[in-house]
Amino acid sequence: MTGDTIATATADPADVRRYLALVAAATERLMTADDPAAMIDSLFALIRDELRLDVFFHFRRDGDATRLEASGGLTRAERHEAAMLDVESSACGQVMRERRTLHLTDVQGNAETRTSYVRSLGVEVYLCMPLLHGDEVLGTLGFGRRTARPFDEEERRLLLLLCHYAALAQHRLRIEEALRHGIDTQARLLAELNHRVRNALQVAIGLVSHEVRSAVEPAARTALSRAAERLQVLASAHRPLYATADPGLVDLPALFGDVITQLRGDVPTGTIHAPLPLAVPIERAVAAALLLDALLEDGGALPRITLQAVERDGNEKLNISFQGSGWGRVATIAEQNRLVVRLCHQLRATLTNEDDECLILVMPHDGGEFGHGCAH
Repeated sequence: MTGDTIATATADPADVRRYLALVAAATERLMTADDPAAMIDSLFALIRDELRLDVFFHFRRDGDATRLEASGGLTRAERHEAAMLDVESSACGQVMRERRTLHLTDVQGNAETRTSYVRSLGVEVYLCMPLLHGDEVLGTLGFGRRTARPFDEEERRLLLLLCHYAALAQHRLRIEEALRHGIDTQARLLAELNHRVRNALQVAIGLVSHEVRSAVEPAARTALSRAAERLQVLASAHRPLYATADPGLVDLPALFGDVITQLRGDVPTGTIHAPLPLAVPIERAVAAALLLDALLEDGGALPRITLQAVERDGNEKLNISFQGSGWGRVATIAEQNRLVVRLCHQLRATLTNEDDECLILVMPHDGGEFGHGCAH
């Protein structure tokens, strides 16, 4: 897929704008996802009408086994039949073996065994793509249309780009799931997380940066630049620079400092203040870093940020204040920002303002390795 661009010389500018908007929205959903099946369901709901899709299938590979992880546009009986499908003899099985995309047209006019199931659904055109992370096959994504309308080049490129992001998100979720289950080799898995996810994110950043250079319209360049910036924030959370004594935790003030450096240059002395060290699980650090990035986009002047663990009603909370000109109004602006709302929901966080110059973010905090000695 390297070298392909969404915005080509022959593409309709209106289509390009719509597709860029889809990429931006899909990137937000994939970056904040915490459930593999729900993640793909959400992606299908986002692109279904725009690409005139009737059905989709996500088959997930776990070791030597392949199972139906998610599907859409099917009845209960059809989902049951898909779950019982002999995947190896199907088009999806061929895609995983050959690690290449299949674009099948005239499915109804062809009696091939590999398409017998999708043919029974009335599908006329079927596009199936492998989910790849490095040398590993994670599964497939398949999309079907009941109309005889093949996927054009721009649609295929869009779906391939989204497929790449979905594979990256799925790999991240798999590693985080392994960490949460307390596998004995947690330190090795974290090293794998920091290495593979960081490298994969750099590949994604390179792809989006290529799109930025290829885009003609200023609005397209701006949207893609923001997507690349958010991917860079994700990559930051997986750097060993922020490691703590517990391999599952991240030094949050240090991570915040790096995010600000990426966005605004050098961090002025006193910008970030934490009375005690604060560490959070890596999945929470990722969401908090993305939230900081989104708030800085709306906040204007760089604020003074104070992070403190506090105890309220017997529960430990993380209180983060942003003090600076105009930051009290960010709470109202943030309510209109879908990414901020989604990240606050993921963190179980609330945003309030004390006055025009102070924004307060409060979220649950288990304390991590430094978990005690909270303020009251």
